[in-house]
Amino acid sequence: MEVGIIIILILAVLHGAVADGLNERGKTEWGHPIEAAEKVYLLIGGVIAGQWIIVISYVAFRVALFDIVKNLAKGDEWYYLGDSHWWDRTLSQWNPKGVLFGRVIFLIFAIGFTIREF
Repeated sequence: MEVGIIIILILAVLHGAVADGLNERGKTEWGHPIEAAEKVYLLIGGVIAGQWIIVISYVAFRVALFDIVKNLAKGDEWYYLGDSHWWDRTLSQWNPKGVLFGRVIFLIFAIGFTIREF
């Protein structure tokens, strides 16, 4: 069951990131339905897990993967950090290798936490 929840959460993050990237490129005819699919994955994950603690796993997967996938869907470099959102402004103050290391740590945590809890 853990693997299923991990896959569902990763799919939710990937769909959300791709949707944001497409919406920012003006391709809302694809971005909005994909964004809706993200919500469906979250609902399915919540029903399967039956616990609110799934939010912790989702947030950890989102920190690890969202920006990278969004940048690729938008057409930017995978490591791009903007300057309009507080999250991007905060991360851009760090060394890029440190940001990547932090994302890897969050991914490891997300997988381990999900396996342990579910």
